Amino acid sequence: MTQMTEAAAATAAIQVRLDREEARGLEAVASVAAAMARKPADRSATAQSLLHAALETRLEELGLPWAPSAEAVADLVAEAEKPDSRLAAFIKRDSVRQTGASALAAVLLVLLWGGYIRNWQWTGFPGNEQLWDWLHLLLLPMVVATIPLWLRHREYISRKRRRLYLTCAAAFGVFVVAGYLVPLNWTGFSGNTLWSWLSLVLLPVAVASVRFMPSAVHWLRHSRRAAVAVLAAAALWALTIVGGYEWHWTWTGYQGNTLWDWLQLLLLPLLVPTLLMPAVVRWVSDSAPGQSSQRSQRYVPKRAVISGSRSAAIR
Repeated sequence: MTQMTEAAAATAAIQVRLDREEARGLEAVASVAAAMARKPADRSATAQSLLHAALETRLEELGLPWAPSAEAVADLVAEAEKPDSRLAAFIKRDSVRQTGASALAAVLLVLLWGGYIRNWQWTGFPGNEQLWDWLHLLLLPMVVATIPLWLRHREYISRKRRRLYLTCAAAFGVFVVAGYLVPLNWTGFSGNTLWSWLSLVLLPVAVASVRFMPSAVHWLRHSRRAAVAVLAAAALWALTIVGGYEWHWTWTGYQGNTLWDWLQLLLLPLLVPTLLMPAVVRWVSDSAPGQSSQRSQRYVPKRAVISGSRSAAIR
């Protein structure tokens, strides 16, 4: 392994080639950062800041401190080079994973067949035969299971993929409307009020939105349209509350629900994105924001130069 001395590392130059899309992205980040800081755009400083942040994140993922010693790197390399145990190697085989997934799918199909076709009462499926029942069962676990992906890989989700997600959400909304208007009895939507839907989706939506809260707050502060949209949504919700209690809109399902019921409905969805999840993320990352701040104070860029739109030299 080739090792650099600290003096050599401090003056090392890394040539990085950027394609047009990457150069545009760098330009966009530099421009936005400059506008927020009320300073001229500096692509060089932005590139080095991004490199520093990415390097710091990757070191944390590897369990290494900032500027790790040669001994720590050697220990980690030695650990990575150790051969897997027989059990671990067996589990990592693609054929084993595919066989396991196929077996689980087969078991699920047998249970569904036995529950709905053969009326196996012990499964409980015959009494929960509508889509509404399955949404109650699966929606929150599915959202919770995807939290690690949202937390770690949000930056890799392309705009095209995000549009696909929004399209799927809109299609589901149309499907829900059809479930009420047609009606589609197998969905179980008919008879469920607005209160029922709030009870179903508020907590999953709150959990799923944790990763996007900072950008959403920034968007609200700097976008009049976003602020107007939020105010309009709040006004419509207030209208449903007045209509439910004063004008007897039965479709809201609000009548009969007291302040205690509203606290049960709203308290956890409000606490999850504002207090609980941020605390959990900080604990899991071992107070990474504080460490990042300390490292940033210790980190003083030597020099950064961006040459052209397709290459970058960082010193």
